[in-house]
Amino acid sequence: MAASIRRNTYILENSGQNLASLGPTTGIDRQNIMRLKVNRIALVQELRVEHITGLLMEAGVIAAKDLKKIESGRTSQDKARILVDLLPTKSKNTEWYKHFREALQNPEASPETKKRYKNLVDFLDNTVIHRPTSQAGRFRDMKPQAIPVRSLPPINGVENDVHPDVQRYSPLPNIDSRQSKDETNCELNTAKSTPGVEDVLALQKHRNMTLVKGYFHQWLPTPENYKSVLDLPESHREKLASSENPQDHKLLEKEETALNYLRRVEVITVLAQRKQLPMGFEMCLCDAVQDILNQPETHHLYMKHLVTMEASEIMLVKDLISSYESVLQLLDKEENKHHQHSVVQTGLKMANFLITINKYPEADGILVSTLQFLKQSTHLDFWVARYQAYVKLMQTRNLSYQLDKAQNAYFDAVQMQYQIKLMSFGQPVLHEGSMHAETSQMLLEYGSIISAHGWARKALKEVDPDDPVSVVRVLCVAINSYCAQWLVKRAELLAIYVVQYAREKFGERHPMYIEALLHFCHFNTEFKQDELGIKIAKASNLTIELLDVAERTYGCESIHVALAHRAISRSLMCMHKLDTEDYYTHAIEAVRIARSLLGQSGKQLHIFLDTLASALQWKALHCPKELHDSTLHWAEAEAKQGLALVTNTYGEISLKSAQMLLLLGHIYSKMNKLVLSERLLCQAVDYLKLCQPPSSNYLLLGMANLGTFYKILLKPDLAIPRLKYVVEHAESTGWYIKWVHMCFDSLAALYNSIGDDKEADLVQVRLSQWLKANPIKSESIDYSQLQQVPVPFTSFLAKADIWVTTVQKVMALPSEKAFVAMGENDSELTDNCIDDEMNNDKEEI
Repeated sequence: MAASIRRNTYILENSGQNLASLGPTTGIDRQNIMRLKVNRIALVQELRVEHITGLLMEAGVIAAKDLKKIESGRTSQDKARILVDLLPTKSKNTEWYKHFREALQNPEASPETKKRYKNLVDFLDNTVIHRPTSQAGRFRDMKPQAIPVRSLPPINGVENDVHPDVQRYSPLPNIDSRQSKDETNCELNTAKSTPGVEDVLALQKHRNMTLVKGYFHQWLPTPENYKSVLDLPESHREKLASSENPQDHKLLEKEETALNYLRRVEVITVLAQRKQLPMGFEMCLCDAVQDILNQPETHHLYMKHLVTMEASEIMLVKDLISSYESVLQLLDKEENKHHQHSVVQTGLKMANFLITINKYPEADGILVSTLQFLKQSTHLDFWVARYQAYVKLMQTRNLSYQLDKAQNAYFDAVQMQYQIKLMSFGQPVLHEGSMHAETSQMLLEYGSIISAHGWARKALKEVDPDDPVSVVRVLCVAINSYCAQWLVKRAELLAIYVVQYAREKFGERHPMYIEALLHFCHFNTEFKQDELGIKIAKASNLTIELLDVAERTYGCESIHVALAHRAISRSLMCMHKLDTEDYYTHAIEAVRIARSLLGQSGKQLHIFLDTLASALQWKALHCPKELHDSTLHWAEAEAKQGLALVTNTYGEISLKSAQMLLLLGHIYSKMNKLVLSERLLCQAVDYLKLCQPPSSNYLLLGMANLGTFYKILLKPDLAIPRLKYVVEHAESTGWYIKWVHMCFDSLAALYNSIGDDKEADLVQVRLSQWLKANPIKSESIDYSQLQQVPVPFTSFLAKADIWVTTVQKVMALPSEKAFVAMGENDSELTDNCIDDEMNNDKEEI
């Protein structure tokens, strides 16, 4: 097959030569460069730069600094040589060759000089550029045409006759930009003559060859016994083709396009393995790869095909990384900045590609190599690229749970941010929302809830509104932070909007839409705990299941598919839908997929193990008696592995380890190992006291678990202090929390059991106050809300921004109340004081 490759294909020689070949982006540009090279001697000897530089400056081809560089030549030949070398480095948008040719035709010189320059134009026009190992055979085998022998124009007064045996070719035809690429290639490489039998045979021969484009375009033999291993799985194709949803048909078209792009890369990869590519050819810069990298909306579609290629020992990802690193080594810090910028952008795009296909270590390596190269240059043009690379490195390490390394990337990003702001003189150069979001996510994983919440709010205000991917990422991180703070109304507002926004921007068959649905499920499972939690986890968009959406989108096993299984399992357990084993089936399937992708020691695996251990302890309560003990032992093993992973990732004393200890304590209580269970529950609460503030909701939940445990063991003297702590520190969030209500009831019952009716009455009074501030609400989120067209993000943010609304509200209060609102309960009270207004605004949003 012939690969159709168009842009940014380069060959870099290992000799460390000048990388001017990186500049051109089309075959015509390369043809023009070759014209200059072939006629270099004549141009240098005949050209006087002062005759054409004025015209070139008017056309925008060269600038004042270029003219200064040209004038630095000591002789007229030196100046001409500098100009000839400078022109190919110009962007194709300047149309440098066109203007150079026109300047030669209309120089600011005498008529005699104009005549000599016309000869130079004839030289350029009559230069035939053929491709090595491809068209040369065709020209060699063609029969000589009956063209009269002519003399070439004289050079420095010396006649340059054409030898009778040398064929004289007609000028190259003008290239129409509307011509097809195949027509252009044909006209550029054949003379104006009627093809003979030899030409037809040559064309037939090329059917068994592959076109590999570099600085020289070359036809290379297609690998022998080669057959593509890539194809769309028939079951996946049939599922999409037979669907009544138009989104599936659009997805099928994208699948076919992505498959064709990858097949072109597959051929080049096979040629590379067989050492049949030209010397110095770099795969990461070839157009087949660039076409893939420049279409981020289809990156996730390559995941299943890469697995197929790796099974056939075609290591595309490894080859791309190796090629990119070799390009970085060849680039010199003093080389053309445009070339360096192009390569750096390729590295950033490649990192995005690897992140999308869950190749986090590989993406980390690409970004580290890019940053090491960027550090070699102090040029200001690369500062923003360094900042972007650091932020992308933070995201990569957050997703792979390399939190200590993410922290290092954060410090580097902050330092780069400071330098850029210092040199920008107050101009808004950076969109800092993405960095703030990754900072929030990193702090949230470490358990710094309040700090994470602050950074999330800042990220919402400073994210680039014209970058939908960043907007969805920031919204999802904000949902996590608001849920951790138990600011339920805010979390609900964000959870609804992110689904609407992702659906509008990306459609229903895209990882960003799945990400939005997963975060909505997280919010609903944490707080709503109603039927919608199961409905949205199993049937997003009314009829299509979330899991089915993920499977259709990827067409293979992926982390998002595993997360969809986990979301369904958690929703079923929160609703106590335990009459079937669906909650267990989805939990174990999530772990199976996660283990196959992450390995036994993958740091992200702990969230799946937590869900499976919870499902197993519920399963033990409903399974036959003979399976009860073995099921609990299985749950114990999974929880212990999860505890080992979080301890290694977050440290021994952390929020995550405390949560795993609570789970393990519950499992031991069901195994009647009460002493061990009490020790683990107490240890978990002690850890929470060390790493969480006194009013932390996670600490309150740990106290509630320990107090309930002592209540069941009929130890009121130990249960009352724990439950009393929960009652006294439980703050109003405006949302009913069932387990907090149970703590009030349990504490009142314990006081009654020991005859302290006065304290029991006080608890009941406090409960009535709490219920008034946090009423039970039965309404569910309507599906129609999730399907509505969202308002623009900037309009949504103007309504939802907490600080703008708070300041407006406080300014309208009397001074004493304003002081209380802004001082005593900085976050919670100010949030609650505008909840009524937000409820009124919600319909407008």
